[in-house]
Amino acid sequence: MNTPPSAAVRTLRKILPPLIIMPSVAFVLSAFMSWANVGFGEAYLATWARSFLSSLVILPLVLASLGPLERLVNRLFPAMHRFGRKLIVSLLTAFAIESVLALAVSAINSPWDSSFGLYWWRAFSRSLPVGVLIGLLMAFYVKPRLDRMMQAARA
Repeated sequence: MNTPPSAAVRTLRKILPPLIIMPSVAFVLSAFMSWANVGFGEAYLATWARSFLSSLVILPLVLASLGPLERLVNRLFPAMHRFGRKLIVSLLTAFAIESVLALAVSAINSPWDSSFGLYWWRAFSRSLPVGVLIGLLMAFYVKPRLDRMMQAARA
């Protein structure tokens, strides 16, 4: 006999994935952005720690905009195959996340002088390939599984 999950299990299914995924993404992206600007020298750990903390604060704000972005793409390209729309959302998401996180990391770690733009560019451009991979992985692999978990949690 199949018994429905308890309220505690349903709650865990709702909150556990974001609690694991967001820090993991922040960890990876902030690590690349820190490496892009200071390398793996003495300043790396302190720079990475500040970058990671700022990413943890900024990332949920950026991720909150993904639902409206997905709805906008679906509205603009209704005739496009679902795969194409997911691909567009993934790439736009990667650019948005990388831009905002690079700005936050640069604001915290770089001097506020003429080198700020270069600091941002290095953080953005060197972490963008990783961000695109994460975006594609999230859209085509993780999000469908999360959606099924959320649906099961509601049942």
